[in-house]
Amino acid sequence: YEGPDMPISTEIDEMKYRQKGESFDEKIKRIANALCDGEQHRFDLEDILGEMRFLPAGRVQSAIGSNRITTAYNCFVSGEIEDSMDSIMERAKEAAETMRRGGGIGYDFSKLRPRGDTIKSLDSKSSGPISFMQVFDAVCQTIASSGHRRGAQMGVLRVDHPDILDFIRAKRNNDKLTGFNISVGITDAFMEALDNDTDYDLYFNGEPRGSLSAKEVWDEVMQSTWDWAEPGVLFIDRIKEMNNLWYCEEINATNPCGEQPLPAYGACLLGSFNLTKYLESKGKYAYEFDFDQFKKDIPLVVRAMDNVVDRTIYPLKAQEDEAKNKRRMGLGVTGLANAGEMLG
Repeated sequence: YEGPDMPISTEIDEMKYRQKGESFDEKIKRIANALCDGEQHRFDLEDILGEMRFLPAGRVQSAIGSNRITTAYNCFVSGEIEDSMDSIMERAKEAAETMRRGGGIGYDFSKLRPRGDTIKSLDSKSSGPISFMQVFDAVCQTIASSGHRRGAQMGVLRVDHPDILDFIRAKRNNDKLTGFNISVGITDAFMEALDNDTDYDLYFNGEPRGSLSAKEVWDEVMQSTWDWAEPGVLFIDRIKEMNNLWYCEEINATNPCGEQPLPAYGACLLGSFNLTKYLESKGKYAYEFDFDQFKKDIPLVVRAMDNVVDRTIYPLKAQEDEAKNKRRMGLGVTGLANAGEMLG
């Protein structure tokens, strides 16, 4: 198998996904061997991966079957961060171990009390969720993720948290929270208020904490996103409603890139079918999509990806339990626009 055919692609493949001195062909054989159910399956996988019809996510490629003691999962979501110093520091410690083993991580900071709230036991004031995000940011900056990849994090705050405006503005700079992507958890109540141009209520611990104009908050988000590309938005009520495991888990955050909502200690097992590789030439500028090959490849890939769940290492026992209990995987497509263009 040739592997990538552009110099930059080869360079990235060598740097990020192969072991030292490993060729593309050797990488494919390593992955197929580590994830197969048997001889025929291994042979089929070598063909699928070697022709690049499907590629598992980067961590699977770099970790599985290699001598690196790193996880094959790209991303995780943290355990719940409760409103206590013990919980915050415990989650920071778990984050350090997760990033050290190669995983990115997402957090929901909505349970932390707002800035200026009284801490009765200390007779002092809380510094608020955004200040505590700096602790996690420092962990991320200090522990470069294993391999050639800096740590990646997602911070989420619900739109009805009293500190939401500070959160929206937190990254209007070049030097704060640089180890974070941030996203606002948008609720149905907020969207209704936006639609009706009314105020919406803020809460902490179920107690009302005043209100804000939905339109003004939305404009802040849009202005910030336009100027600084942060924050993103997560339609958190819609995510909960569409989760087919709603009866046994709560989702409040996503992985660092925002494409995978996950429960506490959940993990992303991802891979993509490259649609351009299923195009058969039928003469000059004419292509046909090979649906037969595509259908044949899917079960073979699903079996291989499911084997990752049992054959990788996990930074934390809670992550392993979550993965093995639910066996989540996300299979996507890449090259959709190119394939569509080539098909006319």
